[in-house]
Amino acid sequence: MLELRGVTKSYGAVQALRGVDLSAPAGGIFGLVGPNGAGKTTLFSVLCGFLAPDSGTVEVDGRAVYGGKPPPPGTVAILPQDAKFLANSKVGESLSYYARLQGFDAKAAKAEAERVLSMVRLSEVFNRGAETLSHGMYKRVGIAQAFIGDPRLIILDEPTAGLDPQVAREIRGTLRTICENRTVIVSSHNLLEIEDLCRDVAILHKGRIVKQGNINDLKGGAGEVSFRLSERPPEAVVAAIQTVAYVTNVRWDLEAGRLRIVVDIKQKAADAAAGELVAVLVSNGLRFLDMNVGTSLEDRFIDETRD
Repeated sequence: MLELRGVTKSYGAVQALRGVDLSAPAGGIFGLVGPNGAGKTTLFSVLCGFLAPDSGTVEVDGRAVYGGKPPPPGTVAILPQDAKFLANSKVGESLSYYARLQGFDAKAAKAEAERVLSMVRLSEVFNRGAETLSHGMYKRVGIAQAFIGDPRLIILDEPTAGLDPQVAREIRGTLRTICENRTVIVSSHNLLEIEDLCRDVAILHKGRIVKQGNINDLKGGAGEVSFRLSERPPEAVVAAIQTVAYVTNVRWDLEAGRLRIVVDIKQKAADAAAGELVAVLVSNGLRFLDMNVGTSLEDRFIDETRD
């Protein structure tokens, strides 16, 4: 669905993109993550044809994208992090206006606005002003706007930023439902959200893609089992874990609040080891808050973006 090869972009002496190679498969939710200043906003602007790259090629659904000439309607849509709607207009009027910009006539535009609001379960706000919406509703209307015209590729920048956990979970559930047969790129600083939503992920750092692939492969999960604890584990528990035949290393990661256990996968698969290690912790009276098989995406992110 998306192919970038050798894409560069500079602003004077500042190199925002330094030869980006990126592929996103057709169908499913793809994660793009990176620290502030990594070049994500510039990359999205190039993808949408708002900016011309200095060099390299961009293709969406097999079509070349050129700066100053966005792809045809129905190809790419984007929800910016701080999306706004028309002032002093009702939600339905704003969405109908955006549909008209894509070539819908007045009647079809109204029907399209109703359709996308129904997708995000907000049909009731069609005749309400955007200023009357809660922050969560506003975000969902923004997502609805991105789906006008049923585009092939949809970019969602921080779709749940600033939302309370319950509303954020509802939006993730909505995305899973409506993105099933589409290609969606989600950018978020919430790496747990990326793990929860995405099948594939790319890490952008200093204008380059430093890692890309299936999220489970990227996490390199075969050799570690970790447990999040509320406090440092007693030495007796650590000693008990170290006696397990297939355990090669045990360490307390104070910064992450996790007990990290390295497993020799030639002796025992990490998934199988995880269940046995739970039994060791429980038998020693140690309670844990969660378990993770493999390094987390956050750990890999920090490793790949460490200067």
